[in-house]
Amino acid sequence: MLNTISNDKYICCECGVELPSSKFFKSLSSIFAGIGHLPICKDCLEREYKKYKIAYHGDMNRAMQRICMMFDIYYDTTLFNSCDGNDEKAVGNYIRKTNLGQYKKRTFDTSVEEGFIFIDGDALDPDERPSIENPPNPKYVNKWGGGLSNIDYEELEKHYKYLKSANPNCDSNQEIFIVELCYTKMQQMKAVREGRVDDYKKLADSYRQSFSQAGLKTIRDNNLTESFTIGVNAEKIEHTTPAEYYKDQSLFKDFDGLGDYFKRMITRPIKNIIFGSDERDTEYYVKDEGDSDEYQEE
Repeated sequence: MLNTISNDKYICCECGVELPSSKFFKSLSSIFAGIGHLPICKDCLEREYKKYKIAYHGDMNRAMQRICMMFDIYYDTTLFNSCDGNDEKAVGNYIRKTNLGQYKKRTFDTSVEEGFIFIDGDALDPDERPSIENPPNPKYVNKWGGGLSNIDYEELEKHYKYLKSANPNCDSNQEIFIVELCYTKMQQMKAVREGRVDDYKKLADSYRQSFSQAGLKTIRDNNLTESFTIGVNAEKIEHTTPAEYYKDQSLFKDFDGLGDYFKRMITRPIKNIIFGSDERDTEYYVKDEGDSDEYQEE
């Protein structure tokens, strides 16, 4: 049963992702009357349809019959054949038509009452039953969006980790490019699996242009000094060896010269007065007759 989160959000019974009600088809069945929607989201329902189409050797009508049986939806072959045959639209178009006013009270029980007979064809061999793919990880669906296969999510996650590892210091603008590049890479790999060579080439060109524009790297640069600004470098240096600290404490002991001035102009004269000494200043003094041009301090 569909879990109700609020008036406009539900949790899909298959993928377990919380989604707005617009992501669920409306239901006319009394089974789901409490919520008025199917318990499975649109993306998961379309995946189920495609699985049965493969299992029934491409027979779209038999696949749709099976879906209608599962979710108590009215089935009519003529009505279904009038829908768009595109796999991406067939299920949605058909269910929307069955929700119109003229079909308001019709469910699969109605089809049975009208003489529903499963379309003739080979019985579904046990070995050909649709392989049930595990629902995608809700974390990936919330991150990358719904409607993708597990292999697509794996490609997205793998390439995202690769680009982030090579560019650990990317900014918010580059982060946007990384996400876009992941989608492009995922589409590239899908084109390879499906043999679409021309599409692969176009996607490869698009990837290269976006990558170049983003200014990203493919290999992590362990020499981080090139990316440091002057301010960052100063911060790193200050963190380990602050500018006010020196191993040679006397190096800048009298950096402003006040200590030398005090010694020459104050303590020297006082010392001469008290002790009767004749210590002269190294720069300002009166020469005696025997003094050389350069004063030699004793």
